[in-house]
This record gives sequence, structure tokens and C-alpha cells, in this order.
Amino acid sequence: MTKHGLSPLYGPLTVNPDVAIITFQGGGDDNRVQTRPPERLLYVDDDHKFGRTFRKYMQEAGLHETLVKRTVAHATVFPQAPTQDAASWVRSTPGPKTEWRKFSKRWAERLLEAQSSKVLLFFGEKASRVIGVQWTAQERNTKQNHLTFARSEWRGIPAIYCHHLSIGCPRTEAIRCMREVKSLI
Repeated sequence: MTKHGLSPLYGPLTVNPDVAIITFQGGGDDNRVQTRPPERLLYVDDDHKFGRTFRKYMQEAGLHETLVKRTVAHATVFPQAPTQDAASWVRSTPGPKTEWRKFSKRWAERLLEAQSSKVLLFFGEKASRVIGVQWTAQERNTKQNHLTFARSEWRGIPAIYCHHLSIGCPRTEAIRCMREVKSLI
């Protein structure tokens, strides 16, 4: 099941960070199996579309230092897979993908509780669906009527939803999400 790599953490383990970034699953280009936490947050200097866009919007919202020094990030499903395979990791059909998703979910929930972040920033509906966030104050501001912004809390921690940056999140909505995060820290 790890033919595409396995990455539970996108940065070092930290207790009480300002922000925890939660995504669904890493892309399938990296075949490595992570054996220890990365020394620095992936999004600080990676060259993928999500990372470049995320850095830009965090900077515009006045959160650059927070991103570099007080942000953690991880996935809700650890085995990486190509984007076109993501839907198969959400289905509830019996098999290895379902077992990996359940294992990943339990581990991610324990990690989120232990880290005790000031705010959780979810990117994409799949990530929040796996963790079980029930969104309030939902807004849909795209031509395709996708959810672009929402608020809630997860186990007492404020949570913000942002449409995934690599699949057409409008700039104004992304900046709004980052500013909402800033107001909560």
C-alpha cells in the first residue's frame, strides 16, 4: 500500500503551535516512506503549487513568521497517492485503503489533541470529512459552488476551512481564511 510513499508529517513535531495545517493526502510523486519527522515545515520552501501559493497568502495576511516558526502540518491519510486516486481513499469499501484511512485518522486525531494548536486550518473537504468536522458559517464563493470558507471547532479547538489552494481557491477567499486564522491566534 506504500507504493506511492508514506508521509504522516509535513514538518517537525511541536506542542502548542499557533496553527496546524490539515490536508487530506500528499501527492504521489514521492515514493519515500517517512521514518522521522522533517526538520522544518515543508511549506516554508517547497516548490509545489500548494506550498508556493500558501506562502504567498500567509505573507499577505501577515502570517509569515507564524508559518516559519509556529505552524505544524500533516495529512489525515498517510499513504500518498496521485490526485486522481484521492477519491478511492475516501470510499468505505472494505480493504487496505479503508484500513489505512482508519489508522491514519486515529493517529491524526491523537496528534492534533496532543499538539493543542490554537487553530486548525483545513484545506479541502476530504481532510475535514476524515476528521469529522461539522462546519458552520459555510460559504460557497466559486463558479462551481465549492465550499470556500467555513468556521467550526474540533474538540474545543477553533477550526477554519479553506478550499484547497491547488484546485482553484479564489485568492480573495484564501486571504480571508488566512486573516481569520490570524484573528484566532
